[in-house]
Amino acid sequence: MIYAIGIDSDRTFRHFVRQTARRSVELQAINLREVIVSGDWRLALPDDGMSWLSVGDKKYPLDPHGAYYCRIIDLSSVQSDMVAAMRWRSLLAALCVWLEHIPGVVINRPGGRTDNSSKPLHEYSLQSWGFNVPPSITSSDPELLATFASVGQTIVKPASGIRADSRLVEAEEFLDFHPSQGPVHLQRYVAGADVRAHVVGDQVHAEIINCPQIDYRRSYQQAKYSPWQLPESLTTQIIQATAAFGLQFAGWDFKVTEDNQYWCLEANPMPGYDGYDIRAEGKITDSLLALLQAGKGQGTVHRSVTVMQIREENSQDDSTGLGKLPEIIQDEILTEQQCDKIYSTIQSLRENWIARGQEPVSFFTLGTASYLDFLNFPELSGDYYTRAKQFNSLLKSHFAWLYELVKNSLEKQLQAPVSYHSTFALPGFHIWETPAIFTKPTASVHFDLQYQNLHWQDQEQIDFQQTISFTLPIKLPHLGGGLNVWDLTYDEYTNSRDPNYLGDVEVMKRFRNKSFHAYTVGNIVVHYGHSLHQIAAIAQVHPGDERITLQGHGVYHNGQWLLYW
Repeated sequence: MIYAIGIDSDRTFRHFVRQTARRSVELQAINLREVIVSGDWRLALPDDGMSWLSVGDKKYPLDPHGAYYCRIIDLSSVQSDMVAAMRWRSLLAALCVWLEHIPGVVINRPGGRTDNSSKPLHEYSLQSWGFNVPPSITSSDPELLATFASVGQTIVKPASGIRADSRLVEAEEFLDFHPSQGPVHLQRYVAGADVRAHVVGDQVHAEIINCPQIDYRRSYQQAKYSPWQLPESLTTQIIQATAAFGLQFAGWDFKVTEDNQYWCLEANPMPGYDGYDIRAEGKITDSLLALLQAGKGQGTVHRSVTVMQIREENSQDDSTGLGKLPEIIQDEILTEQQCDKIYSTIQSLRENWIARGQEPVSFFTLGTASYLDFLNFPELSGDYYTRAKQFNSLLKSHFAWLYELVKNSLEKQLQAPVSYHSTFALPGFHIWETPAIFTKPTASVHFDLQYQNLHWQDQEQIDFQQTISFTLPIKLPHLGGGLNVWDLTYDEYTNSRDPNYLGDVEVMKRFRNKSFHAYTVGNIVVHYGHSLHQIAAIAQVHPGDERITLQGHGVYHNGQWLLYW
């Protein structure tokens, strides 16, 4: 079922409902204004299958696994009645949290790219993502504002997310300006045509607008609209950025100059797309419905973006093999029958599984993991080495052939010799039973730094800047599995001097691209362990789902790779 949730006075909401009906697509439209006036609501988390909104005597059950097109607009501030205002706030608070956490498709989740409500922060984040953004200033100081406006043509824009017209501003306008009238957001004016590009999943619908006025929205009758093809690199960039921002639908605004340079003005997480869609003969709505009907982007796992960029910091030293290592590499090394054989062997060794966590335990390892058994406490270091010796013997006796396949694959990909460390733990298995499989993005977001706990011989011969981590899926849930990776490295994190970051990885990752890399059973996945990453959640688990993977790490030592866990 597709749901449309919005208000009747919103032109874009009405357009989507009308266009969906014309395509004979089943749709449940819910007008939040009517819910406030004559209805009620029940929104449960975790959802128990009994959430609903009502209008009068009509109750609309809400399917947490359904598909939702939402335009949530808060009208509490324009209510003259305090009770009505509080009902608006209560409903929207509950609905936004519910939409944020359900496993179904939501275009867009309320938490996606909230920095758009602060234009200075929004422009900073766009610039951090690699877009050309015109210089700007936000201030209540009349002298600073006048100085900025005197340097070149300048426009004034709203500092918040409230829609308002943009216009040219002169330095003289700040002669009688008082700080209490601020803050004011000024941006350098870019002469050229406007381009609006709507990203819907991996589809882009772009239009160029030529208008003699500064803000074409004020003079739409004077504007000339034409379909437009963005440069391929920019198309890829906005698709990836939209996904990284946690969005499936975004309206991108650019200025394109005569020399074909694109300046990014905004990425709107709730674009009013109706006029553009009419001129595009409904193609934007078609893309939205395709996304909703296909069930893409379920849960909080964002669209897969293939990032195969060569890491520049290693490109000058091909002797390590890392100069040719992409951000993520995959290699098919096991057949379905071989995975079934490994799975059966793991199950036969259940008495050797190590329970991780409190009862009832649903997460286990078969083998010794340095990040779990060393614990970074010297007095407990014996746990790791004792267990490693015990389990290495067990694992070798059952999986020697598997370790040889892994070794051969990595030697091919890394173009360097590979061996297993003689005293550290062999790569082992993560075993996640149904209750432990992540359906929310709550898994640890981390760099792989477990090597810092281990006792290395010839430590001066080890290049701890050259690390890898790998995963070999043996069994995956019905909805698959994968890895989230941010383009943030451990070196960047530790060397950051930006006062806006203050070494906070949670803050830093908000300004970085996050890509999702899907796993395939039997395909080994290798990545740079110093890239920020996380086990990706899936939308839901099915009864009997299991997630079993072979896990390992490697460091570069004196011309070869040493593998361990």
